[in-house]
Amino acid sequence: MNKKITSVDNKEIKNIIKLTNKSKTRKEEGFFVIEGQKELKMAVKNGYNINKIFFNPSIINIAEVKFGYKTKIIEVNNDVYSKISYRNSTEGIIGVINIKQNPKINLDVKDTNLALILDGIEKPGNIGAILRSCDAARVDIVILTNEKCDVYNPNVIRSSLGTFFSNKIISMSNNQALEFLKKNNFTIYGTSLKAKKKYNSIKYKSSTALISGSENKGISHFWSKNSDFLIKIPMLGMADSLNVSVSSAICLFEVNRQKKFKR
Repeated sequence: MNKKITSVDNKEIKNIIKLTNKSKTRKEEGFFVIEGQKELKMAVKNGYNINKIFFNPSIINIAEVKFGYKTKIIEVNNDVYSKISYRNSTEGIIGVINIKQNPKINLDVKDTNLALILDGIEKPGNIGAILRSCDAARVDIVILTNEKCDVYNPNVIRSSLGTFFSNKIISMSNNQALEFLKKNNFTIYGTSLKAKKKYNSIKYKSSTALISGSENKGISHFWSKNSDFLIKIPMLGMADSLNVSVSSAICLFEVNRQKKFKR
């Protein structure tokens, strides 16, 4: 029989609110929160462990949802669910998920791999949108450096439309990331407004690592110095730059276009 919670003052309800709102709580407890059936299905499919599920029976039939047999199932009423839900439109189900430790990334050295380094990006919505593009472009690894945003922020997962779970995401220091890329024979391309080469004038023949920088400052001096090439997207209007999620997508798909989308 499922446990039922009917009070917003319940300890577990207060804790899930903290997990949703506070990066510090997520890091200390090792859990994060997701909302929606699609996101839960993608989490399970990609090997994430669902610790708890909170559901509202007036919105969803829990018998139709598949999850791990060790998952704790908790029924909540309308008042409680509206307190813990963070979407404007909802599917009546929220999961508490175990944070994975940095995975071991084994790349096939015979393949031409594609990596995206997110260097100091601050806005969760931008990271989520970038992850959608990474999924569509079949990026082999997403590396976070100079982290300014908790990747387990609910807005990252929401704006990724669940592709957070289909991407291989790893956090590294700048030096660790550089060592990893060099070891795996990547050519490194930093995006920069100061670059002389256009993004579509380069021949991406080997394993390719693209560096996308922060919304305000672009890529850091470290990556400007350690990139093999600096590239830019020409700006033909009054604006001097694109949103980082848009520029990342343009560059990723140029790589795939040159490889005839056969990676």
